Amino acid sequence: MTGSSGFSRPMALSRRRLLQSSALGLAATALAGVGFSPMARADDTPKRGGVLTMARTADVVSFEPVVPSDNMSIWAKLLVFQLLVRTSPSGDSVVPDLATSWDVSDDKRTYTFHLNPAATFSDGTPVTSEDVAFSFNRAIYDKDSWCGSLFPKLSMETPDAHTMVFKLQQDWAPFLAAVSVHAACIVPKAYFTKVGVNVFGNKPIGSGPFAMTEWKKGDSITFARNPHFWDPKRPYLDGVVLSIVADDNVRMLKVQSGEIDIGTQVPFNQVDKLKHASGIDIQIVPYDRIDWIQFNEKLPVFQDVKIRQAMNYAVDKEAIIKAVLFGYGEVPTTFLPKMFLADVTDKPYPYDLAKAKELMAASSMPTGFTAKCTIYSGDTIFAQVAEIVQQMLLPLGIKMTIVPEEQDTQLAQVSASQYEMAQGYMTSDIFDPCELVAFAGAGDEGSDSVWTFYNNPKVDQMATAALGELDEAKRRGIYLDMQRQIFSDAPYLWLYWTPAITALRDDVRGFRILPTGNYWLEDVWKS
Repeated sequence: MTGSSGFSRPMALSRRRLLQSSALGLAATALAGVGFSPMARADDTPKRGGVLTMARTADVVSFEPVVPSDNMSIWAKLLVFQLLVRTSPSGDSVVPDLATSWDVSDDKRTYTFHLNPAATFSDGTPVTSEDVAFSFNRAIYDKDSWCGSLFPKLSMETPDAHTMVFKLQQDWAPFLAAVSVHAACIVPKAYFTKVGVNVFGNKPIGSGPFAMTEWKKGDSITFARNPHFWDPKRPYLDGVVLSIVADDNVRMLKVQSGEIDIGTQVPFNQVDKLKHASGIDIQIVPYDRIDWIQFNEKLPVFQDVKIRQAMNYAVDKEAIIKAVLFGYGEVPTTFLPKMFLADVTDKPYPYDLAKAKELMAASSMPTGFTAKCTIYSGDTIFAQVAEIVQQMLLPLGIKMTIVPEEQDTQLAQVSASQYEMAQGYMTSDIFDPCELVAFAGAGDEGSDSVWTFYNNPKVDQMATAALGELDEAKRRGIYLDMQRQIFSDAPYLWLYWTPAITALRDDVRGFRILPTGNYWLEDVWKS
């Protein structure tokens, strides 16, 4: 959703039912030439203690589980809260979290989750099935929740303090994937009810490995080990500090100097240099992300599919990947990240300036136009990409002005439709792509196709049909047709799929960016 800050996720999706995936394995997602070297060594034994400082690009919006849809909020709150189940490290299934096990009835209509009896909130209150039911009621039915359409019609029962039962009123094969969505973080019913959503968003209490102790908004967030975490051996760290450092260069200088332990989103032009820097490890792993420039189709110029297609043909993505990403990327063949059910066999938009000019000449603006493109200030890589795109669009008569904005500001502008063109990217919160179909493809959902206002009724019909299709082969075929339709309609200027590249001090062990973009810091320690 997102992302996956990955692009912000939908704030108010409609009640059309989103998710109807199979629990089959994820298609291979390894990017060409990209591998993963674990940070832990064979002879290492985890050591307890120390504080980990991690620099990220933006602040958290809120720790309230249901509302925030930006990745910085999502990935931070997953340190504080537990889910019933969470996406596996391989990104192709779910594994236990608060629920230690679960049973599924023969007709796959009843799911019974057995909660960890040792699970306790950070204030010492035991976690019960009533807390789980309260949390899912908010995630599914709250007026501000975006993820209700991930779930089928269902009822919930709490036969005892450690048993949670969901009774589905329709077939819904991907129910476990839906349960792993971040909006379904388990909160303490009594505390949440007492303080209300606004206070809870600033002073959360969860049963996860860490407890938030201080939030200097715009600067840093500090977490301490949850003294009541169910596993007495973890987390290994005494605490975590998430530092907000928007500027790429400053973030890398801080990790090189040892001021921080982990610097996220390494600029591609610094990867080779940092690989040889003393005391630094570079981790490169594939994850579910796609970057783009999007168009606001509320504007007449971007309602013309010929113009949108022409812009995709006019931009040489391979050249951008080579010049700016230093080869760490691929040209997308679909609007989805490179994930389960993504169309990775089709061809991307080729660089074809003659075709672009032909389309432009036949469009509603044959001589071109001017447009502003907002980008994230401090993102040195995308600033270069935007400048290249700016030059490549000039032969079409398109004069694109680049406007840097703080990331939080830019995301707010986009979600309020106050933009013409905008930098964007998307990551996935669950291993199935239906979430992203609703977010960025189906125009009848609450995000209005990431506020592009792209809406093709054929796509909406296919999205609905896929949700109700339990036959894997048929469902795959529906998604293939849908992706090709969206790609032809070109509601985005797709740029690249990229891996996650992170700089770590060499005394950091056990850290890894997961396919969903987040990280499990309870497994991290410092040697």
